[in-house]
Amino acid sequence: MTITSVLVDKDVTTLTYEGDVGKYGRVFVTHHLRPSDASRQTYEIDGTARALLEDGSMLTASLQGIGRRSGGVIKLFSLDNVSNGDQNFSVGEVDVMKKSASVKVYSV
Repeated sequence: MTITSVLVDKDVTTLTYEGDVGKYGRVFVTHHLRPSDASRQTYEIDGTARALLEDGSMLTASLQGIGRRSGGVIKLFSLDNVSNGDQNFSVGEVDVMKKSASVKVYSV
């Protein structure tokens, strides 16, 4: 996935991405990261995703979880509730310096 924007505010950083994610096709994601410590190394996250499938249908998902930063890389752990009934545990790695992200999605 590619990071398409980073918005920084006093209490929240918003990341947006797009890319292909397995059976979900083309996915567009927004994460809001709220620091849970003064050093901004741990985060609470929430977000939304939209997936555009090959047949033209669209799925939506709400995302909730935690994250941990080490240098310019953030590991994200998220529980995702998808509009088609899927519930997933997702593990993402975001490299802010390279403007790239990868995600592994596990059905729960």
